[in-house]
Amino acid sequence: MNKNLLALTVAAASAMAFSASAASSNIVGYVKLSLAKGYNLVSNPLNNTNPSGNTIGALFGSIDCAVSKWTGTGFATSDIVAGAGVVSGDNFTLAPGEAVFVFVNDPASVTTVGEALVGTQTVAGAKGNNFVASKIPLSGNFDDLGLNPGDGGTVSTWNGAGYTTYDYVEGVGYIQTPLPTIAVGQGLVVNALAPFTWSKTFTPAP
Repeated sequence: MNKNLLALTVAAASAMAFSASAASSNIVGYVKLSLAKGYNLVSNPLNNTNPSGNTIGALFGSIDCAVSKWTGTGFATSDIVAGAGVVSGDNFTLAPGEAVFVFVNDPASVTTVGEALVGTQTVAGAKGNNFVASKIPLSGNFDDLGLNPGDGGTVSTWNGAGYTTYDYVEGVGYIQTPLPTIAVGQGLVVNALAPFTWSKTFTPAP
């Protein structure tokens, strides 16, 4: 089976390489997530189909860290010890399209492995705060990635110490410019005044 190696350079926070089968639409590969000291808002950009492959124990089990997931009313935090896995809290699933805070005492990195989701992928958002990410491992600004939080909604990026927020007005677009480039594996916070749908279509070249 012939395979093509695709190497994509994205923002410094992550690096991605894929191996694509000429006989299949599946794209498998890896994404390296670099974590700065403190809190990092990140996502799982690839779908690992192995049993428990998308759990935080599998994704972050190689480092000492704390992973916090938004529940809708607050954060649920699990502690991970390198080599031992989750030692407190739940070993919850982090699916593509979801974002979490990962806290580390020192700079670290993890490498996620799995399939890139292609075709049309959708993230369903609720009214209020949503910790989300692109399901498709592509970098770009909010418009490039098809993210529209609805009229009066906001999208916030995390800068390591606080949020930078961008307001959206229907018919106008985002008020603040220029829009940031979102890296593969970067998480976002969408505050919506009503339920919304984030859809993006990507068809890889044969």
